Amino acid sequence: MYCPKITYCFSDDDIRTLNERIKVIANNYNDDQTGWFEVDQEQHLVFIDDLDNMYTINLRGRFWKNDDPEFDLDFVTLEKDGVSFSFDVNIFDDHI
Repeated sequence: MYCPKITYCFSDDDIRTLNERIKVIANNYNDDQTGWFEVDQEQHLVFIDDLDNMYTINLRGRFWKNDDPEFDLDFVTLEKDGVSFSFDVNIFDDHI
């Protein structure tokens, strides 16, 4: 088995745009009772970077309380052509 290491850089604008997309997802996909929100390949939500590459968004998080605009992210990944890019969730703003 050969596992090449892939390095890809997302621009600051990409991260800002992805962060705004995450906020919209959190606002629209959260469960009213539990506050959990999760998006996977079934919803097929996409993110397009500055170079016009299209990625499928996978993420999970939870609001603190139903009436509180702050949330925690469990994970965020972008997938393209079988390659998954995982992000440190601390780079994203967790306040809507």
